[in-house]
Amino acid sequence: MELYIIRHGDPDYANDTLTEKGWEQAKLLAERMALIKPTKIYASPRGRAKDTAKVTCEKLAMTYKVEEWTTESMDYMQYPPHKKGKLPRCKWETSLNDGVENYKDFSDEDRYYTLDELPICSDDFLSRHGYARVGLAYKAKKPNDDKIAVFCHGGFGGAWISHLLSLPPAMGWLQFALQTTSVSKFLFENTDDNLTYPRCIYLNNIVHLQK
Repeated sequence: MELYIIRHGDPDYANDTLTEKGWEQAKLLAERMALIKPTKIYASPRGRAKDTAKVTCEKLAMTYKVEEWTTESMDYMQYPPHKKGKLPRCKWETSLNDGVENYKDFSDEDRYYTLDELPICSDDFLSRHGYARVGLAYKAKKPNDDKIAVFCHGGFGGAWISHLLSLPPAMGWLQFALQTTSVSKFLFENTDDNLTYPRCIYLNNIVHLQK
C-alpha cells in the first residue's frame, strides 16, 4: 500500500479556501496525481483541503471522502509554554509539547482533535485499510496495492508523519515545515510474516511546482 500525505494549496485562511496562487498550485498537483493514479482520495473537512482535493478529483473523475480527524486544529499550531531553561513535560514524555490539548481559543461549534487523539485516529484509519498497528510495526491484515491520497494540512501533516515514523507527534508540527501542495509518500511493504514498517519514500516534495 502507498500512502500520500498532501498539504493544501496556498491558503486564503479568512475564507477557508485557496488564493489565486493556491488554485494554480492545485492544478499542477492534479497533473502529478494523474500520474500517480490514487485509488482512494480523502480530505480534511476544511475548505482549503477540500478545494485542493477537488481539483485532483475533477482531473481523475473521482470523488473524495471527508475524514474528520484530519482537520487542522489550534492544537497543532501553538508553541508549548514552558519555564525559561526547562523543557515542558506532558503525556508524550519525549515530546516538546505541553498543554496544547487544553487550548480553547476557538469556536465551540468546531470539532478539534488533540495530539493525544491523533495516534488513535491514525491507527483506526490504517486498520480500515488493512494494516493494524502492533508496537512500532503494522500487521498486514489485508495486504493490498491501494494508493491512498489524503489532502490535509501543514501542522496536522507534520504530526501524522511523526507518528508514522514512531516519533512524538508534537515533533512533527514543530519541526516539519510542509510546503503548500507538498506530497509525502509512505510505502507499506509486506514481509514474510506480514509485518511492515511505513517507509518514507520522500518528504515534503514539490517537484510539480518546479514547472
